[in-house]
Amino acid sequence: MTDIFIKYLRERGEESRKGTGKPFFAVLSVQPPHDPYVAPPEWMARHTPGQVILRPNVPNVPWVVEQARRELAGYYSMIENLDWNLGRIRQALEEEGLSWNTYIVFFSDHGDLHGSHGQFRKTAPWEEAISIPFIIGGGRPFYYMKRGRHPIPLNHVDIAPTTLGLCGIDKPAWMQGQDYSGYVTRGRAVPEEPDSAYLQLCVPTWHGDSVDRVWRGIVTHDGWKYIVLEGQPWLMFNLNEDPYEQVNLAHNTRFRHERKRLQDRLEEWVHATGDEFALPPLE
Repeated sequence: MTDIFIKYLRERGEESRKGTGKPFFAVLSVQPPHDPYVAPPEWMARHTPGQVILRPNVPNVPWVVEQARRELAGYYSMIENLDWNLGRIRQALEEEGLSWNTYIVFFSDHGDLHGSHGQFRKTAPWEEAISIPFIIGGGRPFYYMKRGRHPIPLNHVDIAPTTLGLCGIDKPAWMQGQDYSGYVTRGRAVPEEPDSAYLQLCVPTWHGDSVDRVWRGIVTHDGWKYIVLEGQPWLMFNLNEDPYEQVNLAHNTRFRHERKRLQDRLEEWVHATGDEFALPPLE
């Protein structure tokens, strides 16, 4: 797939040199890293289960540790293979003279738990599953760009307005989401940062090692996460103090006022999106 993509870039470069080039938007969607966790042999040889260092929130249960190590070895091999192919794309952009005015937006649809909290795969609200990369690179040289990390609680509806903004195009009036391209470019304003992001599992996948109940939740800009099942609080973490989500505060009366604050904000999200999810009753 990367070879096909690079061929497309070569054609755009040839058009540019002939003076017939036009702006283009290209998408490369790949499956890896994803189960089954098997990369090409030359990449699999770079990682072995015994060398894998697990996250601190992987419980020391033999079958969990064994599965996590085995699958992560392949996962890391896939990531390195993907990075190598991304490097080939960047090199092709340079060689074709397209790197100056081409942005690269790198993101994923979900993460993977890999044994954290004794869980695997996706559909769960812990950070390992819901946090994704969202990296904007390429484009003009660094001295024209704003660089750095911005801890914005990004929703998926923000991706389209942001990519339009990178091209200097305002989002249509009907389009939801915010344009955050101003964090990268110097030509567009940065909107007021949201106070939270809305999380949903609307339909369980029923895949093995997946959550089999619907849930809703939020992650807040000030570092809290709150997740509920239908009619029942489930998880609540202070991510500032507990980044590995090992202390669930959802049923601790000491934090009931914080829980009420988070549920009130979650209720606003439910109503604002036309959701019909049954929130739990709180006193």
